[in-house]
Amino acid sequence: MAEKNFQGWLRRWLSSRDWSERMNALFLIEDLQMKAMLLEMERLYRSDRVTRGEEEKLLTIFARFDYSPVVTYVLEPKYELTEFAYRVIFGHMSERLLRQVEQRFDELTRAGKCAFVDMIGIRRREERSFLLELLASDESELRVRALKAMAEIGMPLEAERLKQHLCSSHWQERLMAARLAGKCREERLLPLLYERLSDRSFVVRSEAAAAIARLPGGRTALRAAARTASDRYARDMARQWLGGGE
Repeated sequence: MAEKNFQGWLRRWLSSRDWSERMNALFLIEDLQMKAMLLEMERLYRSDRVTRGEEEKLLTIFARFDYSPVVTYVLEPKYELTEFAYRVIFGHMSERLLRQVEQRFDELTRAGKCAFVDMIGIRRREERSFLLELLASDESELRVRALKAMAEIGMPLEAERLKQHLCSSHWQERLMAARLAGKCREERLLPLLYERLSDRSFVVRSEAAAAIARLPGGRTALRAAARTASDRYARDMARQWLGGGE
């Protein structure tokens, strides 16, 4: 019904010089799922008058409509897209489109790469080999996002691999490595996490204690830390996670 009755005036709105009319048309097209308007939206996207806000809305609609050219548009946007904008667009993409973006991951901007890795965790996509590759990246931010995604999915990582991230010079990387260690639930990770109870960052100490508490033998390790750890911060953090009653 929408396609039969609304296309005429929606076309007029999309070609209007009034920005608000064009945006209102885009919101209606999205809400009514009017895929028949793709050609008109394509014209608007390719025009010189398209604004930053319109581009973001158009790319979101293209993603929702599973429109293949959106992959190229995301890789080569007219305006610089924010990480939030990328996350919204990727959040509406089908697995088919996400696979295409993944194949051209290196062409994304830094914000696009971070948003894409976040989306792996948000959508619980099983991308072990891809995430493992990112853990070897020279960019600490990508390593952090990969560890975060693995923690959200519950994807285990062997102790030897986790060790290098738990000892990173970047506190965000140590934080996410500790979070992932808690999801792995392997007792052999206890010594590595025990060291992080003395971390110079409070949030890392707290995450390490939380991870230890989840591991087999973890509460015993926390009791030992509360009594005998040489670092005052480690003792305090252990007591905090023991609830002060042990």
